[in-house]
This record gives sequence, structure tokens and C-alpha cells, in this order.
Amino acid sequence: MAAPALTLPPFECEATLLPKPANLSNFFGGLAAYPEKLKALAVTTAKDEAAEYIKIAEDIQAQLDSIRPLLDKYDPKNVKFRSPEKEWDIMMNRLTTEYPMYVQTEILALIKTLVPIDFNITVMGITFDIVAVFTDPSSIKETIKEEADRLYEMLPDAYKNYEKFETKELKADAVWNYIRTEMKKKMNLLMHGGFGALISAFQEIWDTLGLPALPALQVIDVEALVKDKTAAELKAVSVFGFTLEDLLGGEITNNLQIDDYDKERLKEKARQFAEEWQTYLLKEWMQTVTKFFSAIGLGALTQWTSFNFCQFLTLIGFNPITITLPTAVSTVAASAGVTLPTLEVVSNDTSGLYEFTTVLNQNNIFTPARDFPVTGDPTVILDNVVLTETTDYQWAGVGLSLIAQPLPSKKLLIIQ
Repeated sequence: MAAPALTLPPFECEATLLPKPANLSNFFGGLAAYPEKLKALAVTTAKDEAAEYIKIAEDIQAQLDSIRPLLDKYDPKNVKFRSPEKEWDIMMNRLTTEYPMYVQTEILALIKTLVPIDFNITVMGITFDIVAVFTDPSSIKETIKEEADRLYEMLPDAYKNYEKFETKELKADAVWNYIRTEMKKKMNLLMHGGFGALISAFQEIWDTLGLPALPALQVIDVEALVKDKTAAELKAVSVFGFTLEDLLGGEITNNLQIDDYDKERLKEKARQFAEEWQTYLLKEWMQTVTKFFSAIGLGALTQWTSFNFCQFLTLIGFNPITITLPTAVSTVAASAGVTLPTLEVVSNDTSGLYEFTTVLNQNNIFTPARDFPVTGDPTVILDNVVLTETTDYQWAGVGLSLIAQPLPSKKLLIIQ
């Protein structure tokens, strides 16, 4: 008798800015549940077939065990439902949640090279550096674990969802979910404030370029949308025009259905997407102001507007991965579902920008020439101060010459 058939969706490395966990959860969760099923069948199966089942089960388990260390940061470890399927589901949800936060930290790090940003925040009486905690959350998780009962009582009621499973470990997990959501909110606020600070710091350049204004962050009351709803009702809840089931990527199949867990997953997706959408809109705006980034020396920001989930999986070593499936396991692609918006790769706009660095007591000749390629009435900015022609500089021969001898290592920018 052949091993029982198992159909899974194929593993997808989705090149998206708004990842959906269903594909990864269904693939790894379904595969993780298979060894236990085979071992259970082996107990009541003929010896030869039982040996074959055990061999297949051990081979699949060995492959999963070899991959799992890559996900150590997302591994629930002690937070278990005694179900490998649920454990992999939790890891895949955490993985898709962390990707946008990784991009946020990279953008913030670049902004901080030019304007000050305070990364310290206080949540539930715990003060921490959000970038440091994102990079290594072990310390704060240990604090949460030790004080789980006290911190759990401090949570908003909307985050207390495991009524039937209020173990200390699940309480700690609920607290961490809340803190992580607050971190993502704060990162969006810091990004928005950071871009505003860059504009203020380089106001002359910004005004000269005449680019689209920094958009306001959108506000949505997620808790009002998800309050007092069943899991079935939550699937149909719309956040910025997308249902929660669409945002998960479709139905997540589990042999072990736990209503409290399913509701919490949907609520958590609503909270996370509300912030991820703000990040997406900021990245969309970033692609319209790449000339400003180029002019102030932060062209590296642009790459993060299109850095997608598949690139993130590759970065952490989770792509490519090789899993050899037994003949009893087949893959069938699920329906495509709703396509979430994305952004294409764009290059920095440097057209009409000419940048030079001054040398002590050398005030002449900065090319390009005015007639070629600079035409019209360009703006000349030295050390973020707009200069006046004839008073501060003049066009001489093949280029621009400053009237006064400049200090060294100052940025001279000509904007056509």
C-alpha cells in the first residue's frame, strides 16, 4: 500500500512588497504535519509498508529540521499547541511580518546619517531602542517572559485573545505581538518625521526641485473594525480596500483548528497591514523624489523602495531552499487570489544635477559649462545656501567661478 497522498501548494518566493503568509504556511505546515500522520499509520500497517512510512517521515522531518535554524528568530519554541503544523504557521506569519520592519530599519539608518533620530521608545513601561530590539529581540523577550503575567494584564483587552489557553507562554507571546505592532507604528512615524527633517535641513534644494509634498500618514481604527467578530466575519473585514482573507493570501488549512488562534491571526494581520500600508505609501512617495535624495547624497534610499519579500528571504538564507518531496506528495498551485500593489525598481533621477566639492582657496573653474550641458537659468547652491549670480559667482569660459574663495570640502550643487 502506497503512502497516503498529500497535496501542497508549491513553495513560492513572492517578489512582493506586501507579503501574504498563506502559501508558506500551507506548504510548510502541511509538510510538517505529514510525518506524524505517517507514523500513526505505520502502527496499524504491515511491517514492510510501515518501514517505508517511517523512512519517508524521517526523511521529511530531517529536511525540515535542517531548515528550521534559519528561522530561529521566528521560532515559537515554547509557545506550542503540540502541533508542528501550528509551529510552522506561526513562523511563517512572523517571517512575513518582519520583512517590512527590516526595510523600515534600513531606511531609518540612512536618514539618520544626515539628521538626528531617537530610536528609543517606551511601551508598557519598558524603554528600548527599536532598531536594536528588531535586530536582536532576545533581551526584551526574556524580560517579557519573566513578567508575562503582569504585562499581560496591562494589555488592551483587544490583545487578550487566548481565553482558553492563557498559559504564561501564550501571554508572553501576546505581549510581544503588541510591542511589535507599536514598534512598527513608531518606525512609520520616525520615517515620516525623518523625511520631514531632511526636507527642512535641505530646504533650498527641496524648494528648487519642486517635487511632490510628503503625504500625511493615513489613520484607521483597526480595533473598531475587528471588535467582537467571529473568525468567519473577520475574514471579510476590509482594511484599506483589501479583505483580511485576501491579505493572508487565501485560506490557511490546518488539521488542528483553534478558533481563538484563528481569530488572533486575522486581527494581528489587520494591525500589521494597517502599518505596512503606511510604509508602502511612503515608499511610493520616495520614488517620486529620487532627485532630492540624489542631490543630498542619499541616493541609496531608493533601493529600499522596491526591495521585495523574495529578496529578503534570499538575504536571510531562506531562498533558494531545496526540499525533496516523496512521490506521494504533489504540489498544485492555488488560485492566484487578489494581487496587492507593488513598486517596480527605479533608478535615481540625477538629470540636471551637477555636484562638486570645493577646495581651499580655489574658486574657479567648476564645470559643466553653462551652454553645454547647463542651459537656462540654473540654481547654484553652496553648503545649502542659494548663491546669487554676479554677487556670489559668475560663468567664466567653460564653467562656473565663485567670487569669494571657499572653505574646503563644501558641497557646490548646480541644479538646472
